[in-house]
Amino acid sequence: MQKLQKYKIEDLPIVMLGSCGHAGIDWTHSLLDNHKQVLIMPAFSFFRTIDRINRVNKINIEKERYIKIAEIFSNTFLLDKAYQLKRRKFLENEEQRLKFENLLFNFLEKSKERNLKKKIFFGIHYAFAKVHNIEIEKKKIIVVHEHVSWHCEEYKKIFNSKFLIIFRDPRAALAGGILRMRNYNIDKILNSFQFDMMLLDMFSAFNFIKKNKNDNKIYSLINEVMHCDLKKEMKLLSEWLNIDYSNTLIEQTFRGEKWMGESAYLAKDELKKEPPKNFYNSSKVEKRWRSILSFNEILMIETIFRKLMIRYNFRPDNKLNVSKLVCGYLNYFIMHQHQKKFYLSKYLILLRNFIRRFSIIFFGSKSKYFFNFR
Repeated sequence: MQKLQKYKIEDLPIVMLGSCGHAGIDWTHSLLDNHKQVLIMPAFSFFRTIDRINRVNKINIEKERYIKIAEIFSNTFLLDKAYQLKRRKFLENEEQRLKFENLLFNFLEKSKERNLKKKIFFGIHYAFAKVHNIEIEKKKIIVVHEHVSWHCEEYKKIFNSKFLIIFRDPRAALAGGILRMRNYNIDKILNSFQFDMMLLDMFSAFNFIKKNKNDNKIYSLINEVMHCDLKKEMKLLSEWLNIDYSNTLIEQTFRGEKWMGESAYLAKDELKKEPPKNFYNSSKVEKRWRSILSFNEILMIETIFRKLMIRYNFRPDNKLNVSKLVCGYLNYFIMHQHQKKFYLSKYLILLRNFIRRFSIIFFGSKSKYFFNFR
């Protein structure tokens, strides 16, 4: 077995790509995908994947042998249905899976990194790059698509990473999320857990921004501003990322292949053809989210996300006096209570949902530990 040197990959700065709900994170990922100085794998939620592996296999992966860790991750990336879509496709066949497993095992065995999560993280990126003949020595940064923003503090603590977080008008973000969940649900009704999980993601992202408001390691992208002048925004972003500007930053690809995008308004998932002309025109976008949201939902969103809307200059419908604030919070606690099965009394379910939503507002990402969000 060849001797493993301290790979350059372990010295690359980490940028966590996150979002405030359904704000366009996959689109942002697709713009970064084909840049020669960026190492970015398919949509990969590192901490969520570890959580899922532990839960499904009823193990603590950090206590497993290296060979078992390599086997579990290689099987996950080839066989798990979460990694079958184009934007999440890691491995194509059994040959690649075996190669990935061997490379990851070799890395874990020989790397001198003491933090096991950090070692696994870099090992996965190293194995992926080698399987797909990516030249690591030409990369200047690793961008990791964590998707939800619950794990920002862990990235900060373990990797001392930078953070690229995409925001959007919260009314548009929640409307898209509500429609997507309805499209997937058999009964076409958004349930309370789905609703609360979207809210947790949004509050986690914004609370992290507020808590670290003067930190130059955090960069906010605004979906609506990007659609107005994408080239300008990507030039500014490339400066912050310390990479050269390239026209690949305004092209949508995954693993170098053109990607048509996604929209809950056009399909359940990835699009098979390009969206209609001017589909992302601001007036058309607004018309779509207004077709999904009721007056009470809009008031609720403008109430609980009023500070976010002020910070990013989103114009509200409502002037939030005391009575409207009360109504907005009341809507927040009583709306979207649907649940397919009631294992407990409905009154206990409503009480749990009230506590969960209270926790999301005041404790943000910590709520994931209390309520088993995943």
